[in-house]
Amino acid sequence: MESIEIEAKTVEEAIAAACEQLKTVKENLKIEVLQDAPGRIFSFMTNKKAKIRATPIKLFPKEKVFEAVKVAEHLKEILETIVQYISPAASVVMEKGGDGIVLNIIGDGSGIFIGKKGQTLEALQYIINKIKIKYCNDSFSVSVDSESYRARHNQSLVTLAQQLGSKAKKRNGPVTTNPLSSADRRIIHLALKSDSELTTWSKGEGSFKNVIIAPKQPAQ
Repeated sequence: MESIEIEAKTVEEAIAAACEQLKTVKENLKIEVLQDAPGRIFSFMTNKKAKIRATPIKLFPKEKVFEAVKVAEHLKEILETIVQYISPAASVVMEKGGDGIVLNIIGDGSGIFIGKKGQTLEALQYIINKIKIKYCNDSFSVSVDSESYRARHNQSLVTLAQQLGSKAKKRNGPVTTNPLSSADRRIIHLALKSDSELTTWSKGEGSFKNVIIAPKQPAQ
């Protein structure tokens, strides 16, 4: 994949936008700062923005690349070691999921591996993906789940998207979600992508943004 160039108010926001557009994490990108933003003191005097070039990191040399299945098995073992420190009876099952794998934590049903709004799962997934990039790039995705939380969470977002879409049509005007992560925003966008009467876009600053859902305007 070729490089992309992104402009934003700050370098950090530009990097976050590049990660969202390329559907990857910062660690998988080579970031070049083409233009830094001015300091806050001078920001009101100019419209100058930060500009970066983001390039996906290629695979390591062949002799250092493990086969995907071996990497996946290794990640499963690492995650299992981590979760057993939390709950000795816990185990991890590796499953096929979309274009990658799902490491599903089998616990005691208490939700201890999920955490508030899935924060514990997100932390575990972040750790596993940080380890993964030492062996390969984004040739396959790895997600961490427990007690089918992600499936239930994703379905709740699809339902929310449909409800807000109906509301936007009824009022013939835009409606807005609460601030969402890039992954959650993507689910909202995809859920309404096939609806020819609606359009969606993200708005806001930082990693968490709102999704705007609005009726499509007739062509002039």
